[in-house]
Amino acid sequence: MATAPLDRRPAVSGILPGAANVLVSFALSLSWGIALIVLVSVGVGLIPVFGAGLFMLLGVAWLVRLVLQAERSRARAVYDLPIPDLTTWPTQPADGAFRRALRPVTNGEYWRGFAHHAIKMLLGLAAGSAFLWLASTGLAGLATPFTGATSFSLLPAWDLLPWWAFVAGVLLLALAALAMWAAVLIDRSLDAAMLSVPAEQLQRQVIALADARDGAERAAEAERQRIERDLHDGAQPRLVNLAMTLGMARAKLDTDPEAARAMIDEAHTEAKAAVNDLRQIARGIHPAVLTDRGLDAALSALAAQSPVPVVVRVDLAERLPRATESVAYFVVAEALTNVAKHSHATSAQVVVTRAGDRARITVFDNGVGGAHIATGTDSTGLAGLHERVRSAQGTLSIQSPAGGPTVLTVELPCAS
Repeated sequence: MATAPLDRRPAVSGILPGAANVLVSFALSLSWGIALIVLVSVGVGLIPVFGAGLFMLLGVAWLVRLVLQAERSRARAVYDLPIPDLTTWPTQPADGAFRRALRPVTNGEYWRGFAHHAIKMLLGLAAGSAFLWLASTGLAGLATPFTGATSFSLLPAWDLLPWWAFVAGVLLLALAALAMWAAVLIDRSLDAAMLSVPAEQLQRQVIALADARDGAERAAEAERQRIERDLHDGAQPRLVNLAMTLGMARAKLDTDPEAARAMIDEAHTEAKAAVNDLRQIARGIHPAVLTDRGLDAALSALAAQSPVPVVVRVDLAERLPRATESVAYFVVAEALTNVAKHSHATSAQVVVTRAGDRARITVFDNGVGGAHIATGTDSTGLAGLHERVRSAQGTLSIQSPAGGPTVLTVELPCAS
């Protein structure tokens, strides 16, 4: 669906706030801009002094980050643009203290914001200087006929008679207003182009969230059906049989104690089988080992239960968020189930890694291949797995040529 382009023209009611915004940039260029140049110069000069300048420059970078965030707030308030806050850049577990401090001020978003800030101050300096000169000179020209002056010096060697000075004053004030109008147009366009989220991107995000919600609903319905099916086919008939066996044992307890004892033994075996079925169903909902010991232990337990030999490698410096762990566990559980049922593989491998704010799960098997995500199914098998991953706003891809091997790759967001 096509979306309307972002309107970068300020309404008439927004001209005055926009003009004030341009003048604020002008004031910042004369104060903060000069202070920034001095601070950076001192920091560079102190680098040879045991590296002290590096710490000063890092402090200046963080101060600039605060200014950039305030500038985004100012643009939102003045122009009502969809401008997000600066991203809190994720750190890595292996990062030291200095690298953690550097990450928020060394990414592309930070430097794009800094470039915008520098251009905005230059625009404010040029527009503010032009506006103030035109406005002050125009007002002086308007006042010339009423001051008793015999001439008005517009420019060096260009003197005007009093009433011509009045006309020049009117023209200069009109030119000042026009210059400020143009500056506001440019200023808003600059904010929209370099800071705001395009309407098309917002539309894509809305569609992606709606799609993820639908996927979550379908995955939840599929999970409910699976639990219902497991209860109906497993624990429920065992419990019914258990009740019937105990009833017959009670009836024979007085007349045939040996037969009753045999039935009680059978009921005991059936009860243990029912408990095991219920334990398997509970493990399918959320295994206790995942909560208690984390993803590595839970996946190792899955591998131990698989009829196909599985090697598990979990390369994580710290635990993933709980929701991400849960999805990752069920991804591997379903993938290994498919390997055991359909692949005719003799070995499989599971690898879990993390890069930034994304977790990657790769499941490899040396089977016959030919796996694909079927359409038109009731969210079972790989189709159900795809729904579960999509509900978590992740991505799933599968490479499974005829003859194998099969490589299933899932990426999940895991920002805390």
